[in-house]
Amino acid sequence: MKRYLIIPYLTGQRRDGLGRVNDVSTHPWELLDIPDFEEVAISDANEKLRRMGHIYALMAENVRQVVLRGDRPVCIAGDCFSSLGMLAGLQKAGKQPDRILWLDAHGDFHTWETTQTKYLGGMPLAILAGRQDRRRKKRDSIGALVETLGVTPFPEEKIILSDARDLDPGEKEALQNSNIRICKIEDIRQYLSPDENLYVHFDTDIIDARQDMPALKYHVRAGPTKEDISVLFKSLRLCNIIAISVSAWHEEEDLDNKTAIACLNLLKELE
Repeated sequence: MKRYLIIPYLTGQRRDGLGRVNDVSTHPWELLDIPDFEEVAISDANEKLRRMGHIYALMAENVRQVVLRGDRPVCIAGDCFSSLGMLAGLQKAGKQPDRILWLDAHGDFHTWETTQTKYLGGMPLAILAGRQDRRRKKRDSIGALVETLGVTPFPEEKIILSDARDLDPGEKEALQNSNIRICKIEDIRQYLSPDENLYVHFDTDIIDARQDMPALKYHVRAGPTKEDISVLFKSLRLCNIIAISVSAWHEEEDLDNKTAIACLNLLKELE
């Protein structure tokens, strides 16, 4: 069986609109929230990271319980940091994946050393792989986040990143010097084995579908279509998928739920 979780936050900032998934889904999603964390806008990056530590620690505990019951966790969150909560929960349940498939138009492999924008959303994969904060003045909010979650860095050589067509210069260099496998979506299957436990992280902005899915975040042209992702997801059914996390769309722009419905339909193909 599967257990469906919604994490209504974007880098620690409240996004109640994600709860509208329950208005269009064919099955119920459990909302995980922290009532004290009500702010929809937070300017301080350290405070965002502090809150994400608590939010994704809550998620990790729920994932741990789901896995110990023999169920498969599936979550939707506002950002890719949910991958840390998912991985922590799997690890705490003794279910470390053999491989992670990270689907994203971007690399999410920035550290404070490489980022120009200071955007936290560009850092989750680097954190998951154990890259350090590297800021001056001994600030290590990322280290504090990792400690709060209790997550162990995942081996780079066991990560597949696709398609990562939009990389910043410093991020591109960091990935090239890493052991992460980067490939096009049509090449993913050759790097997977049916004997491996697979965790799939799906950032919906990998899709190039500006008209059909207008509320997708960070549109990047020349990427896979919705149909391409559908074909990929059907092929991944042959794999032993033990967990799925989804980085969502701009729910505040998706007033007709058109993008949510399209993403949920794709998710069905993967499940």
